[in-house]
Amino acid sequence: MKAVTAAIAVLAMLALCLVPVQGVDADYADISGDSSVIGVGDDADFQIIYTNNDYDSTEYQDFNMSISYDAKLTDSSGDTVSNGVSPSSGDLDNGVAQTLTVSAPDTAGRCTLVVEYTIDVSYTTVDENGDENGDEVTNEETLNRTEEFPIRVVEPITLSVTLTNNTNTDLNGYGVYFYVNDERIEDSYTTVDLDEAGTTTVTYKWITDSGNGQYEFYVLPADGGNMVDIEGLGERHTFYIGDNDYTWMIALLVIVIILLIIVMVWVYRKPVKNYGKPKSRR
Repeated sequence: MKAVTAAIAVLAMLALCLVPVQGVDADYADISGDSSVIGVGDDADFQIIYTNNDYDSTEYQDFNMSISYDAKLTDSSGDTVSNGVSPSSGDLDNGVAQTLTVSAPDTAGRCTLVVEYTIDVSYTTVDENGDENGDEVTNEETLNRTEEFPIRVVEPITLSVTLTNNTNTDLNGYGVYFYVNDERIEDSYTTVDLDEAGTTTVTYKWITDSGNGQYEFYVLPADGGNMVDIEGLGERHTFYIGDNDYTWMIALLVIVIILLIIVMVWVYRKPVKNYGKPKSRR
């Protein structure tokens, strides 16, 4: 019985191996970028690519494939953002990436990078019709494909730290990184010139789609050098995204306190009946 069960299991595995793989597209398109978040008015690069392996050029005579694209940036209403993509159109090589520069609008919101691919294919086949010297037939096909990439345009958060050089030497090209919630922001690297006993402010515009809440940031030297003689390094600063002053909570607390005071005053000033008090003598 065990031998029969094992044989059935082996046959089942072999059957699975023989089943053809479904869902593998020979026609492939993609849009990619370092981030889907862009600051208002900023530029960001994205890569587009189209690959088509449906055709084996060695099987056809006079085979030719041309790939072109049209790209645009649309806002949340579906309207095209003027000068939102560059280059907005052009030709592509099969399987070779092309870089597009997206220019974000001056207002925050949600946008979409839309790329429309057009693929023109032509090749020659022989229509034999039972004749060894059949006629050549030119075949032409046009394929269309559209890809979209969502982009969020946000207002940058400006982080600033004042550094003071307490050393006896000038520090030129002193490199620093910004850290937010103890995580180094890789593209925040910047250099400053600090004269002896001099002070300067280093600033970074943090572009993020992080949620509401409290955050901390600070600056550290890029080379991990001495922080003791540079005032401002490592000092933690707090900022908020979203509702940070809790105004409604403070207002509610004030109202509660006022109501408590009114109740207490009313209770203590309420007249007390003089039960059992002796009458005054004449």
